[in-house]
Amino acid sequence: MKKSEIINLLNKDLTGEIEAILIYMRDSFVTPQCDPSRTMEEIAKDEMRHAETLSELIVDLGGIPSMLHKELDFGKGGTKGYLRKLISLEEGAIAMYREHIAAIPDEQIKKKLTHILHEEEEHLEEFKEKLRDLK
Repeated sequence: MKKSEIINLLNKDLTGEIEAILIYMRDSFVTPQCDPSRTMEEIAKDEMRHAETLSELIVDLGGIPSMLHKELDFGKGGTKGYLRKLISLEEGAIAMYREHIAAIPDEQIKKKLTHILHEEEEHLEEFKEKLRDLK
């Protein structure tokens, strides 16, 4: 796999992290329940660290981190709707990281992506727990 192909995959991951940061922070501001709101904010901070790691990997490979993102979908329907959206985003991120880990041959990059993947799996469980607590 060429460096440019790895950079493209990492930039896709970075785009997902940027979108998650923006959506999680916005949803944390408009969520009236305190506990889910704090969880959204804390996980957004984790996503910021992921974005930093991915940006560093991209630069180390000679690329430029992409700060682009698609139109954002914040979810709807109040706290439960926001949490359902965040669960969906985490599931998508987990699937993408697994795919990219399998495709990228560099062991150091795989190790960092695997670390991010494990945190995304934890985020998924946290959001699911918050949703269960609301029912």
